[in-house]
Amino acid sequence: MRDWMPGMSIAGAWYSSGTFWTGAGAAATLVVGLATVAVTYLTRFARQRLDYGLRIVVPLLTAPAGVRDDLELRHRGVRLIHPYLAEVELVGRGRRDIPRAAFDNGEPIRLDLGVPIVELLRVIATDSASATPEPPVRVEGTTLLIGPALIGRRQRIVLICLMQNRPRSVGCSAPLPNAQVRRRDTELLPDHLRIMRVTATVLVALGCVTLAALITTALTR
Repeated sequence: MRDWMPGMSIAGAWYSSGTFWTGAGAAATLVVGLATVAVTYLTRFARQRLDYGLRIVVPLLTAPAGVRDDLELRHRGVRLIHPYLAEVELVGRGRRDIPRAAFDNGEPIRLDLGVPIVELLRVIATDSASATPEPPVRVEGTTLLIGPALIGRRQRIVLICLMQNRPRSVGCSAPLPNAQVRRRDTELLPDHLRIMRVTATVLVALGCVTLAALITTALTR
């Protein structure tokens, strides 16, 4: 019992120490401040993001070579030698919508497929966050021109095209100076997740260091 009581006295002194609670309050204020800064950055300064890419490329003439020469596919009276169906995808991925005003000089997004586009057959636009309408789309040779128009932060735009020859890739020219534009197959950690990871690591480290210093100070008094 005698050996146990001194330990209780030290513990009691640590628990009731005014220095400890003052330091703990300061540490809590620091943590709340850093968290507030991180949340403000994420909600106010989060970048707009836009992904693009080829989703599906399908040949329309799939008969064996010996039979294919006897078949032909015509579109509005014009024979297509090597017809393909291609689906191009444009997806809003950021935490903010891309407004019409974000398009520099009112220029459209250009998606170049590298081979002639016979016709844009269909535009499918879906948005899980809001009822964002589909943007205007037109064709110029090998290129799809999208916008300028509002693109929702969760909007998915699928462009179904009839092609003359097989598109191998898609290039993108986007007049969006405040947006990050990337191919769909690029694996990047989203900006907000990277910031949250760094912020959480810093907060945990500061909390551990501060708590260890306060306990050491209280026990040595």
